[in-house]
Amino acid sequence: MDALSFGLVLYLMGGMASLMWVWTYLRWPPFGQHIRPEGLITHHRKAGTPTMGGLPLLQVFLAAWVTLPFWPVGISWRGWLVFLSAVGAGAIGLIDDLLSGIRQRSEGLSPGGKLLLGCVVALGIFFLISYEGENLNFSVPFSCLQVPLVTIPAPLLFLLVLLGFWGTTNGTNLTDGLDGLAAGCGIVILAGALPLTRFYPELTALALLGTGLFAGFLWWNRYPARVFMGDTGSMFLGGLIFGLFLAGGGLLLLPVFAGIFVLESASVIAQVLSFKFFGVRLFKMSPLHHHLEEGEVPWRYLLPSPNWPEPVVVVRLWLLSLAFVILGLLAAP
Repeated sequence: MDALSFGLVLYLMGGMASLMWVWTYLRWPPFGQHIRPEGLITHHRKAGTPTMGGLPLLQVFLAAWVTLPFWPVGISWRGWLVFLSAVGAGAIGLIDDLLSGIRQRSEGLSPGGKLLLGCVVALGIFFLISYEGENLNFSVPFSCLQVPLVTIPAPLLFLLVLLGFWGTTNGTNLTDGLDGLAAGCGIVILAGALPLTRFYPELTALALLGTGLFAGFLWWNRYPARVFMGDTGSMFLGGLIFGLFLAGGGLLLLPVFAGIFVLESASVIAQVLSFKFFGVRLFKMSPLHHHLEEGEVPWRYLLPSPNWPEPVVVVRLWLLSLAFVILGLLAAP
């Protein structure tokens, strides 16, 4: 069985397992979602919706990984890199969700705690590619240039890994604010990564497995959501995407493919800086998707809001994510 055929089997099995396991999870959810009082009033109805739905996705991924000795495509260090990135990020999100649920509020891990744990995972990834990735090359967007790993100084390489891991996982986390938004964008990006993994059978299989997992989850997470993925799911998604692009040599292409996450993150940074230095809010709320959706706030802001219904915002951002992926494919060698 070739990589694509095996990957499609994993896609179907992962999707069905995710669909059924999330359904089982919904019968005994450990925690409900906490909604911040300063949020849009349209979100208050979501209070109590089961969260931490990324846990069954992580469990299905680990269950698939246990069958690794039976995979016809075999697993190299590239597959282990994806595993470390995805599971490491998911574990950080799980700790955050557990602390949030136990404390009965929306905040879990402190930003410093998340950063420290992120550094630990990034350090593990850095050591793995330093010892095993001598043949790893990074593609430069919109060119045929390849940057060999061995030409990058170790401190700069670690910084690239840390920024990539932290930026991607936080980008997915920020995007996970509307029903089905992060899952749908993640599916588009994971599917778009397939051409980059064509030379590495285990990466193709893992990309299709991830696509199936989040497709199954989207069944329950689409508007109106019956479950939220929580930080466990959003960070697991970010870690999986980052690991696939890093192992496939597409680290420098990742900001193009995941442009939707860049936009969401940039909107938060712009909002904070604008308010800190000028005392003015650019957006109704950040991240960007909250500015686009309907709802009023008691403060003034500069940029006009289209006040779209939540499902409209989600579908249009899915389409924007697809546009970024197409641009990324054009930028790839």
